[in-house]
Amino acid sequence: MNKKKLLLMFALLAIVLFLVLRNQSEDQPKPVETQSVEGATEIAILSVNDMHASIDQFPKFAALVDSLRAVYPDLLLLSAGDNRTGNPINDQYDPVNYPIIELMNRTGFDMSAVGNHEFDSNIAGLQGDIKRAHFPFLCANVVVPVTVDLDVNPFVTIERQGVKMAVVGMLEVGHDGIPSAHPNNVAKVSFRRPGEVVPEYKYLRNQNDVVIMLSHCGYEDDMELAQSNPWLDVIIGGHTHTLVENPSETNGVLITQSGSHLKYATLVKLTVKDHKVVRKEAIVLDVNKVWKVNPEIQKLVSEFNDTPALNQPIATALTKFENQEELGSMIADAIREVSGADFAFQNPGGVRANHLKKGPITVKDVYSIDPFNNEVVVYQMTGEQLKKFILNSYRKNGGNPSFVSGMTYTVGDDGRNVWINMEGDNFSTKKTYKVAFNSFMASTVIIESVDEGRSTFMTSEEMLIEFLKRHKTIDYQCVARTK
Repeated sequence: MNKKKLLLMFALLAIVLFLVLRNQSEDQPKPVETQSVEGATEIAILSVNDMHASIDQFPKFAALVDSLRAVYPDLLLLSAGDNRTGNPINDQYDPVNYPIIELMNRTGFDMSAVGNHEFDSNIAGLQGDIKRAHFPFLCANVVVPVTVDLDVNPFVTIERQGVKMAVVGMLEVGHDGIPSAHPNNVAKVSFRRPGEVVPEYKYLRNQNDVVIMLSHCGYEDDMELAQSNPWLDVIIGGHTHTLVENPSETNGVLITQSGSHLKYATLVKLTVKDHKVVRKEAIVLDVNKVWKVNPEIQKLVSEFNDTPALNQPIATALTKFENQEELGSMIADAIREVSGADFAFQNPGGVRANHLKKGPITVKDVYSIDPFNNEVVVYQMTGEQLKKFILNSYRKNGGNPSFVSGMTYTVGDDGRNVWINMEGDNFSTKKTYKVAFNSFMASTVIIESVDEGRSTFMTSEEMLIEFLKRHKTIDYQCVARTK
């Protein structure tokens, strides 16, 4: 290629990027105009997090990636975890999670952190994702026994334009010693706390020009990790769905996070000279304002969405659902009716939507609201044990009451004492009741009961579908059973 043609090609590529960025809203941060550093190399990194199988965003996102690669041929594309769960097209696919992994492959992701939701299909499901992915999954604080088949890397090292880089993966760990996942799904592995593990990788600083932590720990925890580990150059974060609109440095460490559901992406540019990062810049890009789509990815997404069984209406909502409690109350009603329980509960984290439109309700809607495929279990509890269960679930939910069917209740908390006031027909602390809830609650909430509980061998989604088919029309507007 002669020099004139080469110059023309780069000019056209620059115009493409300009057109993409021109469509960012006026209140979006713009790249800082800086002079180039003589003898330095610029590394470009595009990152997203908590995509939750938002496959309909991929045609625009892939077009954005194409445009950036035209300007930055060595663009590094990263995900900070929770690629899956939240879209029934993806979560009910056979094999589960195939659509999002295939779209990530086609778009050219270089690596992904392991998020807590990567375990939603158990260890075997995550290993299946790893085998299908054309990129590695990173997590330095999971301990995998030699008897368990799980090919997770603690870190990877790569080289771009002569710059050596190390990327370390890190996953949040709760007070119970595991990530925010169903305990049964992570029973074969164990976890160490990020604050203990990160310093063990400081040796990578001496072997690389750039060290990045690909974190699924949450924004607040990332800032704490930056305070104690200033040898890191960048923390690319996820888990808390935080949109860091103006990424800045904490203790010299640049921290980013791009919201969730592929609405935004963050472009980081690192200037490296003499084996050291001398400048860090970041800009948040609005994916919805990209003006074109990648046609190949658009065709693939259309094929994934062509699933008639999921789009089948099963009932009609006479009014719209406006909040989580209305949706959670419907799920609890379904569990109570189909299981034959006296009372039923649904944890707030098990309701993955905030609203639902008036009109036809489809199977896809059901799996969008509750995507976890948790079996429903039934326990025999005395009224006193039930009160303790409600209190323990409130604490497990971080100070949020579980949604309920069969009663209303109020949780009182004066900062020192927490108590329950329950209202229901002929409720007595001495009577014994059948109480139903999903297996995640059964595994994570402290339970006192008359028996050891039994499985109904039906998931909460299956019960909700059965409930909707029975009733045909529903109306939960203004339903509020907890305070």
